[in-house]
Amino acid sequence: MEEMLDVVNENDEVLRQASRKEAEAKGLLYRASHVFVFFDGRIIVEKRSQEKSKRPGHYSIVGETVQAGENFEHAARRGVHEETGLMAENLRLLRKIIIHDEKEKDNMVSSVFMCQGTGTIKKQDSEVEEILFMGEKEIEEFIKKEKKITPAFIAAFNVYKEAKND
Repeated sequence: MEEMLDVVNENDEVLRQASRKEAEAKGLLYRASHVFVFFDGRIIVEKRSQEKSKRPGHYSIVGETVQAGENFEHAARRGVHEETGLMAENLRLLRKIIIHDEKEKDNMVSSVFMCQGTGTIKKQDSEVEEILFMGEKEIEEFIKKEKKITPAFIAAFNVYKEAKND
């Protein structure tokens, strides 16, 4: 069965539903969740699988497309579990933002969360090539040096830093 997404406007109001294929081909605005997962005091950073259609081999945090009719929190918890094998404890919304990846024609309303990951790590090979563990300062340096960083990771990290200062 084809994956269906809610197409939204910039106020995150549902306009209609579309297949993921149509949303990606036309650059439609859809919903996603991005999650800073803390595990043993460090943040999980993922290298995306080479098989991903968008930004293969790029670094990001846990990210999950919100399915049609699903809410951001459920997608965040599902993404954490699917990509890392962990459960998302103390999931907290930091902020909702709009992310435009012009190179990939990828446009999303993203809810940025943070949580504590509990359990045993087991990466999803079809989604994640490698899992790294970094502190905040390491991530700042990594983003400055590494060329293959998703725009969503950079935007979400800015939200994370702002939320820490609130």
